[in-house]
Amino acid sequence: MFLAGMVLVTSCTNSPDCTQNMPIQEDGYVPSVEALKTAGALSAWVTARASQQLKAEQTAARDALQAERAKAEEAYQAAKARKERPKPVPRATLHIHDNIAELLPKYRFESLIAEFYAVESGPRKSFFVRDGQLTPQANALLAALDRVDEHAMDIAEFAPDQLRNAAQRLTNMRESVKKNAQFNPFEIEAISRTLDENSEQLAQLEGEAQIDAILAMLCDFDKTPVPRAAALCARTYEHLRDIDMLEDALEFALADAWFVYARDLKLGNLEKFSDEEREQYTTEDNPNEIHPKYHDRIVETRLAAAMQEFQALEDENAATAWLNDLVPRHEQYAKLQQVREKYRQLVANGGWDVVPPDRMFAGGHAPLVKNLKERLAKEGYYKGTVNDLFDRSLTDAIKKYQKHHQLEENGEVGEVFWRSLNVPADQRLAEIEVNIRRWHKTLFEPRDTYIYINIPSFSVEFWADGEHKSTHRAVVGSSTKICNTRTQEWELMNSTRLMHSRMTYLVYNPYWNVPPRIEVDEFWPKIDADPKWLATTDYEFFTPKGGGRVLRQKPGPNNALGQVKLIFPNRYNIYLHDTPKQGMFNYPVRAFSHGCIRVEGATKLAKSVLEHDGQWDKKAVDRFLKSQTEHPIDLKTPIDVFIEYHTVTVDDDGEPYFLADIYKIIKNEIDPPTALERRCDPKTDRTSSFRSGAGEDSGP
Repeated sequence: MFLAGMVLVTSCTNSPDCTQNMPIQEDGYVPSVEALKTAGALSAWVTARASQQLKAEQTAARDALQAERAKAEEAYQAAKARKERPKPVPRATLHIHDNIAELLPKYRFESLIAEFYAVESGPRKSFFVRDGQLTPQANALLAALDRVDEHAMDIAEFAPDQLRNAAQRLTNMRESVKKNAQFNPFEIEAISRTLDENSEQLAQLEGEAQIDAILAMLCDFDKTPVPRAAALCARTYEHLRDIDMLEDALEFALADAWFVYARDLKLGNLEKFSDEEREQYTTEDNPNEIHPKYHDRIVETRLAAAMQEFQALEDENAATAWLNDLVPRHEQYAKLQQVREKYRQLVANGGWDVVPPDRMFAGGHAPLVKNLKERLAKEGYYKGTVNDLFDRSLTDAIKKYQKHHQLEENGEVGEVFWRSLNVPADQRLAEIEVNIRRWHKTLFEPRDTYIYINIPSFSVEFWADGEHKSTHRAVVGSSTKICNTRTQEWELMNSTRLMHSRMTYLVYNPYWNVPPRIEVDEFWPKIDADPKWLATTDYEFFTPKGGGRVLRQKPGPNNALGQVKLIFPNRYNIYLHDTPKQGMFNYPVRAFSHGCIRVEGATKLAKSVLEHDGQWDKKAVDRFLKSQTEHPIDLKTPIDVFIEYHTVTVDDDGEPYFLADIYKIIKNEIDPPTALERRCDPKTDRTSSFRSGAGEDSGP
């Protein structure tokens, strides 16, 4: 495809011993018979003839594919007209010869590449390989592929060295054609005599017809005055065909590597969708959910648009900058990459030994104390003398370990401590790598002002004007599982959902409108058991404007939402709120809610939000809180809220924290559960009386 009409470099004089190649344009200069009596002109035209023959075959092949597709489309429409289930029209494919395919990595986006390059309609495009050479975009891509390991991606899936080897092979093949397509002076003399002998016949032809007649004679074994010329014609065609196929295949392989790289690093993120995607792929019946059947189409549309943008770049620096923009821009990403290198070295050096659980106490001696010190030293927590004395330095090391593994910081060794300590080094490395890859699916987007919530950290961060203002301890949704009666698989009932939304208002002295699921599962049994239950509590039924009946809890000191709730509208009805149960914040692992996020110091966070919004009024807020009635306040400027899930985080000193994988997201990626492990039995396992598995109604 890329060699059709190929131009061979440097012009030639009319000297009989000229062995250079004459530049010939497909629609350009047509030399005279006299000019063809030179080695350069003949070599160039033999090559051009082979290239034209190849182009004609490619055109015929594309025409056949188009006819086949038109026939399939006709059959599809006819089946629809007959109200039958039509056979889907197959997507385009690349038709790469097996011998060429073996030289390159396997294609992952064959149909997308075939459609993007219009292989069935032509003329095809060349973005990464032009005239047998890698373009600046290709060089930028290969440089990025050399570093995919930094992103916890498998370099074997991209094989940059294999792509470079194919490019070098292509260069060698092109040089071989240039070198071999030559005539010596004796062959030129024989050709010249034959041309002179047929001069009268040739004179009756003009232009390209005359040249075609000459080349037809030279390339015919029965007519050529130089048998090697006919062999050269055939061999040149074969070489050009092989070069053309390899150039195609390399172009497509580079495009495929680009698609996979862009998908895995950013564009395959299906945790978030653009407004345009939501508008196109949701329905009136389900306006908040994009069906998984559209996911591949969405990703391919993103990739095709991004490829167009990438290929419009002017030089390698611009292409490199574009690829760098795919890398997550949160500070945690680079820190995790550094921590990963530390743990890779630990694993390479043999990791650490298991320390059998043993009873030991501060101030005493025990044989396994030495083993414990060695183990903690391996990970950098202990830096003192390694002996069998349980001294103060060991207590401090244990506390530091506990702090960095979300354990109670008491300096004591117990069952949970031993279980955490004896997690193998390679598993810790795997956790780090999964967390790096989770950033490829992040919902986070850089903002000057935002609220960031990492579920395993059990914390809420408030950032304003590019500065970290405050961090609040939080309680998030529990890991309680129910059996989904429809799918008969286990499902998290109260998990806090990952999302990106925008905080638009807050409410002082809020009512708690009990979500239907919680009302059915938890309150109906109480009401059924005690007809006076409502009269003796601060709950009541009320009728909203839209009709129906809602159970709600009145504002007051016992209200589950405390004194304030901060609302960022979302389909799961999750929000931030205060709580009367302040003791919950003392636990290191705080997954107790129905899905909403309880915030320690929620009133302080609300104050910070209102101050930033220019609406803080202490007297008014004090008045609101004394009134025992709801007081909503709309924000002038909505604030982005990001809820994410990362079980390994890194502090400003570069120290990692290994957090509770409460929803088993990381574990399931490292070791996916089997079908049997996912299954449950609604007859014996816990289910919801409301809507099993709906997961759209969260509570405090």
